[in-house]
Amino acid sequence: MKLLKTFSSLSPLWAALLAFHGGASAQTEWKFNNSYAPSRPESVQIRNFAADVEKRTGGKLKIAISEGGALGLKDADALRFMQTGTPELGFIWPPFVGRDAPALANLYVYGLVANAEEHLKALPVLKTVLKEGIAKWNVEVPGFLGFSIVDASLFCREPVKSLDELKKKKLRVGSREQVETFKRLGVAAQIVPQNELYAALQTGVVDCALYAARFANSISLQEVAKHVTPTGFPFPPAPYALLAHKGKWAALPADLKKGFIEAVVELEKVSFNFDGDASGEKAARDKLVSQGSTFYPALSAADQKALRCLNEWSGPCGGHAQGRRAGLARHRGCAGRHRRLVAGRYFCAGLRLGAHALCVGPAL
Repeated sequence: MKLLKTFSSLSPLWAALLAFHGGASAQTEWKFNNSYAPSRPESVQIRNFAADVEKRTGGKLKIAISEGGALGLKDADALRFMQTGTPELGFIWPPFVGRDAPALANLYVYGLVANAEEHLKALPVLKTVLKEGIAKWNVEVPGFLGFSIVDASLFCREPVKSLDELKKKKLRVGSREQVETFKRLGVAAQIVPQNELYAALQTGVVDCALYAARFANSISLQEVAKHVTPTGFPFPPAPYALLAHKGKWAALPADLKKGFIEAVVELEKVSFNFDGDASGEKAARDKLVSQGSTFYPALSAADQKALRCLNEWSGPCGGHAQGRRAGLARHRGCAGRHRRLVAGRYFCAGLRLGAHALCVGPAL
């Protein structure tokens, strides 16, 4: 009888322990691959997103973020490693998947859009095309992270103020589309992962890098490339696609998925607000100057025209050019007209990708 009473008195304790154990085991933890340095603005946004997901799911879904390439995964392999199930989550800028999905990587080529207004007009269809294209790799896209409208500048070991001077240098770029762009201008360009860029400039593997002043401090670029010349164009503002393992995403309980999607909506709301980009660019440049960098005037109008007209189908930029890209090619004809070239097909009033229409500039 005494033993029975002892057992009965312990029962509530066992029940509490079992409840605690059950609650702990109910938590789902997913790994998130982030190859960017912790100081990048995107890294800050992803950390905020992860905290928001945990809050909205009552702690039931925890996202453990690996930053700075800690998992040893390369961006170029994103469509492959996201099929393995580890990590469960990640994000990718489309130009980085040019080897496996050139049509997606070249969807927004360098020089296509000039400002946030043009970009926001294109964004709904752009998201649809990216989502459908990535789905062909058996990877889920639960949402997007906005890529800021950031100016692309030439960061060089020595002053480089024109395309003619750049032709004598070795240039680092971030995507295959950019390699092709500068190759057609007579510039020797190569892809160097950003985690290796500092050493590449320090040792002379490359002489210049196409990079953003907004992000230069995240990899201490100002220490090895103090001479900066803006190109006059922003980087292609294709949004980052959030990536999820398809099977694990499908198996995620409905309540956790709901909280996750609500956090995605908030992430997109914040990250696609481009109002602070101009002031952010100025602040970044001022900081770099205070650290010893020298900013030169932007590339000349003639050099900017050469960049803009690379994919001209016809007109004052040089007769009939062949469309060699699977994505968009910009024709801001010297008469101010907008045209689009997709997979060799030319559209005067916009662009069609499958069933989707995309008009970035003013209608004709």
